[in-house]
Amino acid sequence: MMSDSVRNSTYSPEKFEKKLYQYWLKGDWFCADETDTSKPNYTILIPPPNVTNRLHMGHGLNMTIQDILVRWKRMQGFNACWLPGLDHAGIATQMMVEKDLNATGVTRQELGREAFFARCVEWKEQYGNIILDQLKQLGTSFDWKRETYTMNEQLSKAVRKIFVDLYRDGLIYRGERLVNWDPVLKTAISDDEVENKEQNGKLWYYKFPVVGSMTDEHLVVATTRPETSFGDVCVAVHPEDTRYQHLIGKDLYHPLAEREIPVIADTYVKQEFGTGCVKITPAHDFNDFEVGKRHNFKMINIFNEDASLNELCPTQYQGMSRLEARKAVIKFLREHNYLVKEENHKNTLPISERSKEVVEPRLSYQWFLKMSEIVEPAIEAAKTDELKFYPQTWKKTYLHWLENIQDWCISRQLWWGHRIPMWECQDCQTYSTGEQDPSTCENCGSTDLVQDSDVLDTWFSSWLWPFSPFGWPEQTQALQAFFPSNVIVTGAEIIYLWVARMIIASYYTMGKLAFKDVYMNAIVCDKQGRKFSKTLGNGIDPIEMIDKYGADAVRFTCVSLAPLGGRVRMNKDDFEVGHRFINKIWNAAKYLLHYLDEQEPLEKLDHARLDPASKWLLNSYVNTCTAVNNHLEKYQINEAVDTLYHFVWGAFCDWGLESAKIVLTETSHPDRAQVKSTLLYVFEGILRLFSPVIPFVTEELWHTIPRHPDWSFGTEQTLMVMDYPTYNPQWVFTQDAQEWSQIQSLISGIRSVRTQANVPPKEKLCAIVALEDTGLTAVLQKGEAWIRSLAGINDLKYQPGLSRPAQSLLTTGKGWTVYVPVGDYLDVESECKRLQGEKKRIAGIVMGLQKKLQNKQFMERAPEQVITTTQAQYDNMSGQLKTVEQNLAALSEK
Repeated sequence: MMSDSVRNSTYSPEKFEKKLYQYWLKGDWFCADETDTSKPNYTILIPPPNVTNRLHMGHGLNMTIQDILVRWKRMQGFNACWLPGLDHAGIATQMMVEKDLNATGVTRQELGREAFFARCVEWKEQYGNIILDQLKQLGTSFDWKRETYTMNEQLSKAVRKIFVDLYRDGLIYRGERLVNWDPVLKTAISDDEVENKEQNGKLWYYKFPVVGSMTDEHLVVATTRPETSFGDVCVAVHPEDTRYQHLIGKDLYHPLAEREIPVIADTYVKQEFGTGCVKITPAHDFNDFEVGKRHNFKMINIFNEDASLNELCPTQYQGMSRLEARKAVIKFLREHNYLVKEENHKNTLPISERSKEVVEPRLSYQWFLKMSEIVEPAIEAAKTDELKFYPQTWKKTYLHWLENIQDWCISRQLWWGHRIPMWECQDCQTYSTGEQDPSTCENCGSTDLVQDSDVLDTWFSSWLWPFSPFGWPEQTQALQAFFPSNVIVTGAEIIYLWVARMIIASYYTMGKLAFKDVYMNAIVCDKQGRKFSKTLGNGIDPIEMIDKYGADAVRFTCVSLAPLGGRVRMNKDDFEVGHRFINKIWNAAKYLLHYLDEQEPLEKLDHARLDPASKWLLNSYVNTCTAVNNHLEKYQINEAVDTLYHFVWGAFCDWGLESAKIVLTETSHPDRAQVKSTLLYVFEGILRLFSPVIPFVTEELWHTIPRHPDWSFGTEQTLMVMDYPTYNPQWVFTQDAQEWSQIQSLISGIRSVRTQANVPPKEKLCAIVALEDTGLTAVLQKGEAWIRSLAGINDLKYQPGLSRPAQSLLTTGKGWTVYVPVGDYLDVESECKRLQGEKKRIAGIVMGLQKKLQNKQFMERAPEQVITTTQAQYDNMSGQLKTVEQNLAALSEK
């Protein structure tokens, strides 16, 4: 259909983006059909955002990459399913609701568990879908009819099922272990919820007298946390440390705890660090916990849930906060001459991501999952490359974690989340469970059962994401169609917490690998390389950028800057570049429509009637199709976008449209119909190729341009399900393309000379071509009309073996030299100065490339393609150097 929306307007995305999204939704073009067996299936699962989230640029990049992949596969004819959903975000949501409650002067304890849970549900319904609505603004093509949520009935059933299965298999147990404890939220938290921050602190040295010593013998230990000393159980030294071997097995007097503790030997101690003596506090340090277990020491937990000191400490310290206790301990040690010295010391503090409080390693009873007994298939999948990582470097990280995996603490001391389905018998103290709530004790038959008060770690529902949203544990048609998934696109920070666990869960429940590819998207940073954060205030709001530049500009900018697995350095100005490029496409469409808005029907492309410029453009287009698809297959998203960018800007706009002007402006030109047909055919291909990346503007333009007879369209009225372009040998013109490249090179060379000499654009010049290969004459003569028009030449001569004309600059190419007399336009002195600088610059590049090519190790180890590219660069730069030197020599003679 034809439209004035493009021809008579500027690019204004706000006028059509929302309208088009509703059009797509109405057409159900995002929806996958599990009953459709005529198409291959393709599945991507969104890393479910927390219900508390708002869209940030990391989400923007991650979701755009996924959307590009799913849109690309949909256009390739796949039954593409991209499933949206939300994570209930246990800690984050509970914090938000408690904050609201506290503002009214009510605590959750006063409200009660059931009422608080209901308040969390209300909060989710009110605020939880904000990020999904924001994702619609970004243009994401989710199958919205499948939208799900980790706390809905189906997924809760799946959580209950796998918990019961794991418990019945002897893999879940309750035990006392050291965990990351948040003293504000009063719950265990996972490693990913802990931020390690470096700070300037102190290191205190104090002494422990040797019991029974007649010479005031003592050991000196150093610590950054003297307040934990009440939980000390021993002092450890290295067994080979000759300074202390005589004291191993003896007792020391603990001046703070007012009791005796032994000296033990353990290889954990580093002899060269500090004094070589380490106090061991197993209940409040992860390394000390392992030492304590090895030596069978009692664990002394000295902290309450809020990290205040408890009844196991001397009376005068009980109830103090950690900081208050530290000050009191240092004061005591100093006053009683136990403090030896204190030093400035940089140390790392574990900070809770949620509460911003210092995390306390704390001994507590928790529920754990024995990961080592179910991890082997996940390890094997990576080792055999059935599971692939992009980039591949993450395979090593993944395997290291799995091969050293620890039991997973799956319990949290919260009220919001999946409550642990375990009931303790009040008569025999054993636990019962089941897919339905038990009414009697499995052990003694008692009916006096009390459910465990803890909830499951949020990740315990997220690790079921590959299959639970499709109906598991029921064997549904959707599950059969869309499990396993094809790829997961995520951040490297959750490779253990989510990616690895999903693979483990899928093998345990389904006996299959969850997905075959893991794409680690780039980290979004500012121009200084710092991650975006609220603290630094350096983040960019994607919704603000969408409002200013449009969703397509945001999508294009994100992915064009994002290397596979690397870092994206961006600022707000970068989105202007994306906006300008899309505006370039818009204006190209306007230009085309100016010549297409005619009554004459479009012709099919005819090989015999195509001019050289059209053949070159079609050949370049076919090569672009091949390159883009190859890049996408390898998840090289930014390379695919970069390839398209250069084709659109360089090949189509700078050369295709410019070359066509000399034909299109002559209404009686015999090539006019075929040139129009070529431009429209290629422009339709550009819209299809770019549709997954910038879907709004490509859809809007597609509805504006006429249908080309060489493209198939089917019955659907949307670009997003048209065939994606691939290699088409019908439009390969290798020889013609090479010849046109010679013509382009000559035109570019003359343009460069005009720029050097500051020749006005409208001034026509003479050009004299000296050919080393006379066979090029026919080639250049084919392109003479374009040379005259595009290079501003009114007199073109061919004179082999010509000596250089007066007042001329030259440009060279493969087999030819062109002399361009520039007369008085040239400022000889300024040009000589410029050429001297250019000679120095290019000579440096040539020398560097030459050294590389002469390096034996480089030539033996570098891939063939790298060597070929380096040689081509050397040849090109050597040619440029020769031209500069020749121009400089000619000017110096004057």
